[in-house]
Amino acid sequence: MIYLIPKNIKTKNEIFKGFGFVELLVMALMCGIGYLLQLFTSNFYLKIFLFTFFPILTFLLLFPLPNGGNTFMFLKKFVIYQKRQKMYKYK
Repeated sequence: MIYLIPKNIKTKNEIFKGFGFVELLVMALMCGIGYLLQLFTSNFYLKIFLFTFFPILTFLLLFPLPNGGNTFMFLKKFVIYQKRQKMYKYK
């Protein structure tokens, strides 16, 4: 049986509303990946792009939406929905 959790009950530790320690860990991991990728090039503008692209993309995907989710979860549910719809198409 599924129990509904009221909105005023916190289910995870949050740094600010909707952004917790897991999201912070993923952001740190993406900063590390960006840093490692920028080591392979000598062009200054490419270094800046590689160092900032992954953390900014991750932040945009994990930024909390007003409905309590985030863009990453929305895209994940959309892909699952699209796959399941293809299973039931009439041929």
